[in-house]
Amino acid sequence: MGGFLGTERVPFDLFGPIHLATIGALAVVAICLIRAGLAADERGRGRLRLALCVTILSLLLARHIWKAAMGLWAVQNDIPLHLCAIMAWVTVFGLWTRHPWALRLMYFLGVAGAVQALLTPDAEFGAVHFTFFESAGSHGAVVIAGAWAAIVEGYRPTARDPWLAFALLNLYAAVVFPINRLLGSNYLYLIEKPAGPTILDFFPGWPWYILLIEPLAIGLFLALRFPFRNPSAG
Repeated sequence: MGGFLGTERVPFDLFGPIHLATIGALAVVAICLIRAGLAADERGRGRLRLALCVTILSLLLARHIWKAAMGLWAVQNDIPLHLCAIMAWVTVFGLWTRHPWALRLMYFLGVAGAVQALLTPDAEFGAVHFTFFESAGSHGAVVIAGAWAAIVEGYRPTARDPWLAFALLNLYAAVVFPINRLLGSNYLYLIEKPAGPTILDFFPGWPWYILLIEPLAIGLFLALRFPFRNPSAG
């Protein structure tokens, strides 16, 4: 069964016209939403935060409903244990409460993880399928919310924040690894590389790619901290 809601696997055209257009559209939405947040009063910002929350929750619910209806939902793939999946829930919590720890995670783990998913999506059903647009929308909303935390909500990363995020990511991986062994799953891609094209394709096989991803992760976190670095502090 093919089509927009079908289950036929179709090769994904990485950085093809639809992929690039989707990234461009999300960038425009991000700029407009953040500009609107900066210009709005607190009541207006509250409405925009609510819109982001509703968008994320609606897209996640739609994906689970589709997978269940198609008989594709499985505990090995669909529990929210992947980084982007759990960060979607942290993002909703952070937008709702504006808790400092949630804002910190939204900025570092949310942005770093979801940007990777946008650039190299797991699009097994092709670029004109419901799941591609759902994934792009939900990951895009997580990235936008992370930028919102820093630009609109005023969260300012400290020098230690990248290292805290890195430590928490490793702690989370240590928790997820035995769950993978128990369920026969591959959450966080700790058991094997993802099937689709990703930066991990340039790394050697398990477990070496996990070790090599560590400096890449802290590098991304430090890069996210860089715009807020105080030059006078050295």
